[in-house]
Amino acid sequence: MTHMTRDDFARLLARARIAIADASPADHILCDELAQAERLMENHVVPWSTDIHAAFIDHRHGGDLYAAFTREALMAEVASFCRLWWPEIRDGRDPSTLSDEEAASIYFDAHEEEYLWTERISIEAPVVDSSRALRVGRHLVISTSHIRPATADLLDQWAPMIPESRPLGVAEAGYGWFVLTDPLDGLEREIVPNELWAAIEFARAQGCRWLLLDRDADCVDGLETFAW
Repeated sequence: MTHMTRDDFARLLARARIAIADASPADHILCDELAQAERLMENHVVPWSTDIHAAFIDHRHGGDLYAAFTREALMAEVASFCRLWWPEIRDGRDPSTLSDEEAASIYFDAHEEEYLWTERISIEAPVVDSSRALRVGRHLVISTSHIRPATADLLDQWAPMIPESRPLGVAEAGYGWFVLTDPLDGLEREIVPNELWAAIEFARAQGCRWLLLDRDADCVDGLETFAW
């Protein structure tokens, strides 16, 4: 993987959490911490401090401001400005043959009316009140055609029951059901119909903690379908 977006990283955390939950269901503290990290990434909260490199060029037309995560990327932008206006310093060297740092140093040393300011700025991570943070989860939406009508009847029976009396978490959604994808074992797993379990495992493989079975949703490849 050569490039990772914020969403990619959140999905990676979700996959790690699920893999740990499968291997060690008792390790709930680590899974909870990973789930919190997922929510921070999904909510665009950077959970650690970071440094940025900033530059300001003061010239006769005003000023240009640049920022980058590395000194190298910053000086590439500054050097681009210097090479564009290189004729103003009447230096016989070809700026394209100079490194970015050299081009910037020569240009601003020779130019009498333009100045360069650079600095590395540290930005602290925001303080997140986990007790009040929004708990934003991720769910997968697929068609109810991936379960049998008899399984739908079971979901209708389980939805109003208290959690201790049903094999898995279910909530009626008006147009289908939300189903919790946490791992099950023993008798609880035996009670869940195989095609529903296949859909749950499919959702978990995508890093989703909830599966939404929606009668208006599309079918997906890799899961069996049934006539209603």
